[in-house]
Amino acid sequence: MPIDMFESRTMLAALETSFTPRTFLTDMFFPQEETHGEKWIDITIEKGKRKLAPFVSPRAEGRTLKREGRTVKSYTIPLLKPKRITNAEDLVKRNNGSSIYTPENLMQKAGEELGKNLVELTDSIVRRVEWMASQALTTGKIVVSGVVDDGDDSAVVDDEVDFSMDPTHNITLTGTALWTDTASNPITDLRNWKRLIAKDSGLSARVVVFGSDVANAFVNNQNVKDALSNRRIEQGQINPQELPEGVTYWGYLNDPGLDVYSYDEWYLDDQGVEQPMIPVDRIVMGSTNARATRHYGPILDMDAVEQGMAINKYFPKSWRKQDPSARFVMVQSAPLAIPHQIDAFVTAKVV
Repeated sequence: MPIDMFESRTMLAALETSFTPRTFLTDMFFPQEETHGEKWIDITIEKGKRKLAPFVSPRAEGRTLKREGRTVKSYTIPLLKPKRITNAEDLVKRNNGSSIYTPENLMQKAGEELGKNLVELTDSIVRRVEWMASQALTTGKIVVSGVVDDGDDSAVVDDEVDFSMDPTHNITLTGTALWTDTASNPITDLRNWKRLIAKDSGLSARVVVFGSDVANAFVNNQNVKDALSNRRIEQGQINPQELPEGVTYWGYLNDPGLDVYSYDEWYLDDQGVEQPMIPVDRIVMGSTNARATRHYGPILDMDAVEQGMAINKYFPKSWRKQDPSARFVMVQSAPLAIPHQIDAFVTAKVV
């Protein structure tokens, strides 16, 4: 039986081998993934508490420790359904330098168009998850909003997923404290923020990520020049396996013990305006051991349910419209990036 390239399992297999966009934040801070069978998710936010075990008499019962520092909030996992339309005219149209099409050539072009659409649609989902990670780390919340149906302003998604970031972990420097000022001391700031993370979460921050303007101010600061060690860079060349595109590794700070990166990645927001994935004037510091997970809810689609594919990261599907003739390709996903140990992160506006 010939393979149907428009069958969901065939398209899903193709997706699993395709290229994906830059995912530095999710790879660094949200390495775990979980899939769920419920459209609701209970988000557990853990706050670090360090209780001592109480003393008791040998003749007394054990004392119960209250479970504190944990809150649970319920949210509907947002659904993503980007799709593309291909018309017969798109396939018959001759490319520059191509010969007259045969039926086999047209089928090959249809397959190439399908693969291109699948990759671009999935890339948009992966990029949205990276945006979720950025929003969670730089604001402590994710605002889920947008028009459900094109042109239908009455059907909108409007929700805010709040991870309860403490205000002391969302910092704004002013005056001479700004890293562009000669009186500033970025090393002292980083040391204090790392100590804050250790106190509030019990975890040690290992990584700090800069926006592009921050990186320039940081490396030009004299206090930084004296402290920055390049001991992990051999012969002035950075090991390319450690750095995906868009990421620069600046070196290791022996004090306070941090790997320093900058991240130059951009996206188009819902208004079509290009935005940096990390705001140019901000930093994110965090522990790579914190519990932070990419959750995926069920695909609420009858085809996915009937094919036993509803609990998946992605569900691609394709269908034809007869008049006017067109083929639709769609990839569905229900992701949510959750930093369960939000106190293991600090964000700061420093320039």
